[in-house]
Amino acid sequence: MPRDSALGPCTHGAIGAFYFYMEGSSDDAAFGFCDIEVSVQHVAEGKVRLELYCIADGYQSARGIGRRHPLKVAILAKDKVLATVDWHFPDVICGHADPMHFATDLAMADHLFAGIDRIELVGTTGESEPCG
Repeated sequence: MPRDSALGPCTHGAIGAFYFYMEGSSDDAAFGFCDIEVSVQHVAEGKVRLELYCIADGYQSARGIGRRHPLKVAILAKDKVLATVDWHFPDVICGHADPMHFATDLAMADHLFAGIDRIELVGTTGESEPCG
């Protein structure tokens, strides 16, 4: 799943979907990300690379804005958070299903990499604007 698997050992997984809903609603999605694939790869001494691929789903009448409310991603080993990163994603366009990619290198002690057992999208707020 990483862009270049030859760079080092990797762990990866998938998250089905992550949607932002209008405040107070459980069935009125504003925008989201689906078919999310994530990986973390040991690329050099003291450095791991987090990569995320997804389809950005611009829903019916609103587009997602990532400038002020990023998607938050955490790398964990059991109950310990090893690293977090914010992705200020590009606008999620209404009525589209566009591929998006995010990659960043993070400092991490080499011995911690083997303990990574999951990557989570952390609860966050979102911002949307009407299409137009």
